Amino acid sequence: MKKALPILLKLAVTTVLLGVIFREHRFTESILPHLRVLGANWMWTLAGLASVGLSIWLSALRWEVLLRGQQHAVPSGEVMRVTVVSNFFNITSLGVIGGDAYRVLALMKRPGARRLPIVVSVMLDHLLGMVGLGILFLACRAAFHDRLATLSTEVRTILQGYEMFMGGALVFVFLSAVSFTPHLYNWGEKQWPWMLGYAPLKNFANACDALRRDWRGSLVSVLLSVLIFGFHFLSFYCAIFAVGGLAPLMEVMAAMPIVDTVAGLPISVSGLGVREKTFETLIHGLTGLPGATAISASLVGWLMGVVWGVFGGVLFLLGGATSLAEAPTPELRTEN
Repeated sequence: MKKALPILLKLAVTTVLLGVIFREHRFTESILPHLRVLGANWMWTLAGLASVGLSIWLSALRWEVLLRGQQHAVPSGEVMRVTVVSNFFNITSLGVIGGDAYRVLALMKRPGARRLPIVVSVMLDHLLGMVGLGILFLACRAAFHDRLATLSTEVRTILQGYEMFMGGALVFVFLSAVSFTPHLYNWGEKQWPWMLGYAPLKNFANACDALRRDWRGSLVSVLLSVLIFGFHFLSFYCAIFAVGGLAPLMEVMAAMPIVDTVAGLPISVSGLGVREKTFETLIHGLTGLPGATAISASLVGWLMGVVWGVFGGVLFLLGGATSLAEAPTPELRTEN
């Protein structure tokens, strides 16, 4: 029962939020007509699907770069397959296994796999992704800085709060990279040998120091992160036009990092409901897009990701599930 409780809570939050949103905007009268024009605006729909696909491909490329930085290279085709399949678990988000857990488990079944480099590569994948997200947000946000005073107090407060959050996140990533350097870690080990002298922790810090050792790979990963989020957010921009709306690009791109961050909170199924309400608030406040159109675009943007997630699920059923079930448990080693 305890294991099922988080799932039930997610389902309850999603159901309540969507129910409130659909009742407020009259799903049948206001939202459904927007969804019906997807066929007529098929070029925008296909453009959105292609944007999601490019984002996934770039995500696989970034992870491959980080795995090489850990001296744990994996063939490009395998990294791409695992990345695509992981999207299936990301969109469900019901059980204890998510996309990251699947990525680790899938690579651990490979001969000679080492747990520490794989786990650290996934962790650094998120850290450098945060840097790219911050760069993209601040760049797009600066594009309409002169209009900030004209926005509503609610939207202005959200934007300024997210700026502070992003600033703190970037400082955290920087301090993390510095703390992993051998010189600083060795100094800390002399001060607190009982903690920092712990061998697994030292191995972990040495693996994370790849941020500095492979600084070229880190820079490439940051650049890829900007492009990954750029194409991911572009799919929602395409979704606005696909449902018959109209909005300026920079405002949408500035709003989407906040929407994506809030939707990533583990309080609903795949961010449903939370994403739609946040998207409506920010996009309407920044562009004047009607609420029903914004809700419809958010749903379509999510569905574009679902299409790729379903494709990943098919790949999983064709080979991933069987291979994971039949793979022997590898010897877990913690050396880098």
